[in-house]
Amino acid sequence: MAGAELERVIFPAQAEGLLRGLHPDVDDALASKLKTLALDPSQPFPPAWPSSRLKEWLDAISDVIYDSCTRDEAHRRIGRRFIDGWQCTMLGAASAQLLKVLGTRRALERLTRAFRTGDNYTESSVSFPGQTVALVTVRSEPLPHYIAGVLDGGLALLNVKGRVAIESVSGDVMVFRIEWEG
Repeated sequence: MAGAELERVIFPAQAEGLLRGLHPDVDDALASKLKTLALDPSQPFPPAWPSSRLKEWLDAISDVIYDSCTRDEAHRRIGRRFIDGWQCTMLGAASAQLLKVLGTRRALERLTRAFRTGDNYTESSVSFPGQTVALVTVRSEPLPHYIAGVLDGGLALLNVKGRVAIESVSGDVMVFRIEWEG
């Protein structure tokens, strides 16, 4: 069908990175809760899940692991831990090495490629209003705190000291300001 929009899906790399990043906190209670949301850590993953599953997983993880945090703070912490887990996957380990070689600016310019290892729909663009400042626009599931955590984790992966702020959110478009030492 011409002009049909592609179904938004998340790939096993996203789930694997998430689960690896949360290890050892994926206990029986969390595993059981995730199973009800079609993410069974004990079974082979399907080729894809509907994109709406990601928020469901994040909320379930928040309720079990980060019940003393606000939902926003929990999502950000999970995003940060996702990057740690993603680096432990075969694809993530190779990508992480490449990103380290590229440096901060060039790594930010390649964000869409990095995001596409986890889904088929996230797009990003970046502008650099200063030498060590980037404005990153992301079109994705509206999970700004999770994505901010992923970006926090990216800075850590690059061994860069910096900060990520959410500038704006409008529907599925989010703008992040990243500042780093440089």
